[in-house]
Amino acid sequence: MLWDWLTEPSAILTTSTDRRTARLSASLLLAAVTMLIISRLVRTVIAVPESDFNKLTFNINTLVLIICYSLARTRYYRVGTILGITIVLFILYLQTIYRAANDPVHLTDSTVWSAGIVLIGGIIISWRIMVGLVILYGVGLGLLPLFVPGLTFYDVRFSLEFTIGMSALITAAAALRSRDIRRIEEQSAQLVTSESRYRTLLEAGFEAIIIHDNGIILDVNDTVIQLTGYTMPELIGKMTIELVAPDAQAVIAKYYEQRSLETLVYESVLQHKDGHRIDIELRSRAIVYQDEWVRVIAMRDITESKQSREQLKNLYDNLDRVFFSFSAIDIRVLQISPACEKMYGYPPQSFYDDPSIWFTLTHPDDVDGFTNDLLQIANGRRELAPFRIIRKDGEIRWIELLMMPAHDSAGNIVRIDGLATDVTERREIEVQQRELRSERERSLVLRQFITDASHDLRTPLATMYTSLYLLRRISPADEKISRYLDTLETQTTHLSRVLDDLFTMSRLDAPETYIEKYRVDVNQIMENIINGRKEKAAEKQIQLHYVPADAPLWVMADKDYLLVALGHVVTNALQYTPSGGSVTIRNCNLPTKQACVEVEDTGMGIHAAEIPYIFDRFYRSDKARKTDQGGVGLGLSLARKIVEIHDGTILADSTPGKGTTFRIALPLVLQ
Repeated sequence: MLWDWLTEPSAILTTSTDRRTARLSASLLLAAVTMLIISRLVRTVIAVPESDFNKLTFNINTLVLIICYSLARTRYYRVGTILGITIVLFILYLQTIYRAANDPVHLTDSTVWSAGIVLIGGIIISWRIMVGLVILYGVGLGLLPLFVPGLTFYDVRFSLEFTIGMSALITAAAALRSRDIRRIEEQSAQLVTSESRYRTLLEAGFEAIIIHDNGIILDVNDTVIQLTGYTMPELIGKMTIELVAPDAQAVIAKYYEQRSLETLVYESVLQHKDGHRIDIELRSRAIVYQDEWVRVIAMRDITESKQSREQLKNLYDNLDRVFFSFSAIDIRVLQISPACEKMYGYPPQSFYDDPSIWFTLTHPDDVDGFTNDLLQIANGRRELAPFRIIRKDGEIRWIELLMMPAHDSAGNIVRIDGLATDVTERREIEVQQRELRSERERSLVLRQFITDASHDLRTPLATMYTSLYLLRRISPADEKISRYLDTLETQTTHLSRVLDDLFTMSRLDAPETYIEKYRVDVNQIMENIINGRKEKAAEKQIQLHYVPADAPLWVMADKDYLLVALGHVVTNALQYTPSGGSVTIRNCNLPTKQACVEVEDTGMGIHAAEIPYIFDRFYRSDKARKTDQGGVGLGLSLARKIVEIHDGTILADSTPGKGTTFRIALPLVLQ
């Protein structure tokens, strides 16, 4: 609007009080200038006779008010206002003197105008300045008889009384108004400061704050906007229950129905504007807001803490260990984890109902040790010696306890927190490890013994071979002596073979030292073995058939050891096949990229119950033990050991009375 533009103060004025006062001063001065101009136009139109003095004072007043109006829109608005009032009062005083000399009848006209000026000035400037101006004006009126001949004090008495009376009333009203305005401004400033402080605290808080009346939102802080995704206009007037996830609204409705003045604390689920859910903790209580009872809600996002709490609870509930807390004052269980039922066989309630159940569960042979260990807790003991418990189902388990006592200010134990661990499997593993170490030590001793014995027996065997050779040369051609020598030579050869097998077995316990693998052909190895066994097969009248593979079967192997392994399998077949039987060897290439050797005989066969043991060291089936055939039970054991070292497998399939088939599979070398 034009008026607002004409009265708008300078941008230099920043405070609201200064701008309001400057605008008021400019408005009054602009109104005064407008009235003077209109008055002059009216007087000119209707041709009101005026003296030159009145015209001069009118022009001066107009000019002064225009200047003061210009100052009123700047930061010098107070100077402009005081200057305008002072000059106008001075001009009115000059007019009063003029009227006193020329027209005493209208002497009071100027006085009335001066009172009006004082009234207007009291609105803007300080009442103290107004008092000073009124006093000066009153002194001037009192001195008029001295300046104007023929004018008496009686002539100016009414003007003086009117000026003093009206000025006193106006000044008093201005003083009271100034005091009230100052008080209102101070209260407003305090209110603004307080509101700003509380708004700052409200906005700076980490919790979301909602003020609502019967569920209708009245005010919120910025945290609510961030938490919900809604804007301030969208939130104001909205029902708080609309912010809650649909499945959680029933709980909120229940609290609305209570409408209690007490503080309510509960958890719920907030639904963000985009639809995702937020777990929150709410605190609600009644407060006075704008002279009415409303409720304030403080919300805190607990999504992460709730997830952590649930994870901790799941961990607490699902751990195999049992956590418990025991009161040492009134001898009762304060808390125990659900894992107690898995460990002890009893639910948690059993421990709450009967604190002595700990001793009932302890194995009778371990009760004294368990009791003594508990008494040592006061002396700083933390770990109790492992002891046995008897579960509800009768199973015996080993338990370890870690105890942490809590003391009061006097150093007395008031609570014991503990952790129970089932160590049954661990103890079994420790026993197995001890047995394994013992077995390994025995194996090392046995291997060393076999190595030493094999080495020590080779010299006597060599002597026996030499002696047998010499005896044959010098002994007479006696059939009986020759038979004895044959028996000695057979047994010496058997003993030598057993020593070789024992020595080979001891070496295979550390294959990385003795095994050297090269690319060899299984067909060629089997031909060497067949050629070495033909004579024995002929002696026993056993038909020995060999079916080689169509192409070479290349494998990575130690040729010497592989000859030993396959040779033992073929020898085993010849030994347990009666005269007139047959042994068939087949080589083939399996689809699994393995070389396969099948040794099939028509011997006595092996019972199915004995097959899992035929590869054990020194094992011989019952049928084999009843015959004079075979060795000491190391042949098949050596064969399996060598085949496994070459990443192969050896299996046996047998039918008692019909024969046995051995299948050896070795990985082929990739071309």
